[in-house]
Amino acid sequence: MARARSSGTVQPDRLQEELKRILAEVVREVDEVIGHPRPTPASLHRLHRDMRRLRTALAVWEELLGTGGRAQLQPLRARIRRLTRLVGQVRDRDVTLGLLEGVSERAGSDEEREQLSQYRSRLEDDARTGRELLRAFLRSERQGSLFEHIRELFELPPRPARTADLGKVLSEHQQAGREKVVTAHHKARRRPSMERLHRLRIRVRRLRQMSDLASSLDAAHDPAYAESLRRLQQHLGRLHDLDVLVHDLDPALRDTAWAGVLRKERRRQRKAITKVLKSRKPGRPPRGAAADPLGRTAQPTPR
Repeated sequence: MARARSSGTVQPDRLQEELKRILAEVVREVDEVIGHPRPTPASLHRLHRDMRRLRTALAVWEELLGTGGRAQLQPLRARIRRLTRLVGQVRDRDVTLGLLEGVSERAGSDEEREQLSQYRSRLEDDARTGRELLRAFLRSERQGSLFEHIRELFELPPRPARTADLGKVLSEHQQAGREKVVTAHHKARRRPSMERLHRLRIRVRRLRQMSDLASSLDAAHDPAYAESLRRLQQHLGRLHDLDVLVHDLDPALRDTAWAGVLRKERRRQRKAITKVLKSRKPGRPPRGAAADPLGRTAQPTPR
């Protein structure tokens, strides 16, 4: 995994331009979801991804603002966080349906096929309801000028003392993110439970998003660092999706042949990830260093 580097000379206007670009993407994707009676999984995935990117960039921008600007931004960030969570919930239902479709041919009998079909139908109904509610929330926030209010805050002048330290602010965010990844990694390495691996996934994702932002603002930042985190996040995400699906299965379905296929795949994924986590014990880098928090380890082969 490559090391992250920063030139320390990042200009605030580059952050402003990046914020405007990300916000424009979010608005375009919100309008696409609102305007489509049945938004596609791909459109929801893009919206979810870019809303998380927006939240990451806003967290950095908030640190550059004065007291009044931060007071205006905080409730807007809370509204973006709520929308992001709603989009994620619908996306999770789509993922579950995709996983079930992948085992549709593994039913052991006509009865099991009928059970699986009925279960998928219930989930599809939930997914349709979730889409309708999401579109209503997005429409409400669009009409409430949420995104226009956020855009206005991009024009606020940052504090001069913090303006000169944007590179330092980015480095501090990444340092804090690395320390959280190391802590989560230690815990997951000792006991790779569903909760601990999910926490590690969240920590890795947030660090990658901050690294992505730094790469877009600072030409000296190595994008390979974010890419290596992305691979680990994808593997952890795949396992979490299987964990949630198996955990939430109706008791009457847990002994079916297709449920057994899902459990077997979950064990395979967990074994591969556990092997990666145990292949090297990470150490905490010195304050200000840009060391790889997890070390150079082989990643499990994606299926």
